[in-house]
Amino acid sequence: MTGRVLIVGLDGATWSVLGPYADEGHLPNLAKLRVDGCWGELRSTIPPLSAPAWSTFLTGKSPARHGVFHFVDWGDRSGEGAGPTDSLVDGSSIESPTIWDVVAHHGRRVGVINVPMSYPPRPVHGFMITGLLTPPDAPVFTYPPELSAELSGYQIDLDRFIASKPFAAEEGGTKPRREVKADLELVREFHEMERRRGKTALELMRAHEWDVFTVVFTGTDRMGHYLWPYHRPADLDGSPESARLHEGIKEVYRTIDASIGELVAQAGDDVTVIVLSDHGMGPIYDRNTHWNKWLYDRGYVTLEQSSTRTVDGWLLRLGLPRDKLRALVSKVPGVLRSRPVRSLKQAPTAAVDTTASTAYYERWFDPVGGIRINATGAERERVRDELMAEIARIVDPETGTRIVREVHRREDCLSGPYVDRAPDIVVIMHPRYGSSDRMSSYSSVVTPRPNISDPGGHHMDGIIVCTGPAIAPRAQACTDLEIEDVAPTVLHLMGLGVPSDMDGRVLTEMFVAGGPADRPVRTDGPMTWWPNEAEARSSTRDETAADEDAVRDRLRALGYFE
Repeated sequence: MTGRVLIVGLDGATWSVLGPYADEGHLPNLAKLRVDGCWGELRSTIPPLSAPAWSTFLTGKSPARHGVFHFVDWGDRSGEGAGPTDSLVDGSSIESPTIWDVVAHHGRRVGVINVPMSYPPRPVHGFMITGLLTPPDAPVFTYPPELSAELSGYQIDLDRFIASKPFAAEEGGTKPRREVKADLELVREFHEMERRRGKTALELMRAHEWDVFTVVFTGTDRMGHYLWPYHRPADLDGSPESARLHEGIKEVYRTIDASIGELVAQAGDDVTVIVLSDHGMGPIYDRNTHWNKWLYDRGYVTLEQSSTRTVDGWLLRLGLPRDKLRALVSKVPGVLRSRPVRSLKQAPTAAVDTTASTAYYERWFDPVGGIRINATGAERERVRDELMAEIARIVDPETGTRIVREVHRREDCLSGPYVDRAPDIVVIMHPRYGSSDRMSSYSSVVTPRPNISDPGGHHMDGIIVCTGPAIAPRAQACTDLEIEDVAPTVLHLMGLGVPSDMDGRVLTEMFVAGGPADRPVRTDGPMTWWPNEAEARSSTRDETAADEDAVRDRLRALGYFE
């Protein structure tokens, strides 16, 4: 049996960090894989968020086909009262079989370690250790269940900051957030967590038969969120502490790189190796866009009647820009932390009447958002065309540059039975721009972001490296690579057919002549669950309300929702 594949995920990894580290000799194994194979940027999902992105990796399908758009359930948009719910998603929320099911139906075995969206554990033809969304101290987080008891000391994630965002600048409010200093001890904890993960992966690779082995290292994402300013020499502030943090972060990367080298050596020369990330990472946005105020000024947004009595309602009626008032107030020492000002900041915002509005903006996950249109037929298309043309031309008045990278009709960038969960217009902003939930009066569609609580945030473009006997070395980066292409490419490398309901394509441009390159891509019927849908979707979990709260707090600490 041929065509084994080793997949290593580096959650949130970006070439802006990996490239210099590899060139400087800190990542010799990744550097060799890049020289020996094909590499490039891997475009994430819309939005570039771990829940939909890893679900797309697993299924080869867009969020509109597997149904996961966020860490919370976006729900059915087809009926009255439809819309996002407050319930968290998990692996059972993926409305599709996965690549694990496809290979199992062909008798191939898998090893799965720490892939997000894999909890609760479910039957696989092989073994599984679940990842992100696993509750802290979950008694069973593996398949088969008895494997959990064998993993003494194994950590899925760090839980020391699940109650609040670490390293957040202190913000005003009724309960000011405690400022936490960037901590070298946290870097050491990430180092130990990933060292153990690499050791566990190597032990399990040696102990089990497998055809597809997947392990995801998540410390790269966590450090990106919490410690972005210490990743690159140009961003350091010159202090000894920042230099120490930078060296500590590089040591974590060196340890992960060493694990990659050990896994590749253990896997053997006949194995295709794929290293990828689910999204990129970079500086968090420092400019807020006020899309609903922009729509309000053009007559598309209607406010809730109750909003007339709010502070923001008064500002809108009087035409007083909130950002200018804040700038004036901030010049008075101590006033921003005074009780009256804190109370005003915590006061209810003006609310958009989503039923009466012709169109309104919906925050998704920055830098991605969207506009929903309350119209049908020709009127819907007229409004959509009108808005899309205007949006594409908007520039930041301070810099003169366009704020929007891409603007799409939802059906042009997403396809599948759940496409109506997405906004009618999908807006992808440049990384410097995010969006504000506050509906108020502002001096411009773009204003400086007053509080930046997280130094690092997700970017659209991640990384991919592929090497092995079937992969042709290329010095220049490959282009037009998307995360939904990984699953069909893996199946083709294994000599298996690609299910007809996958959205991704086989990356044949990466192959050497002969072998997979000369073998026509075979299309099979739609994906089905293994061993059957009833067993695959009936996984039980012993989860309490406290467990869900802990998971929710962890996601909040990472900035995935407020």
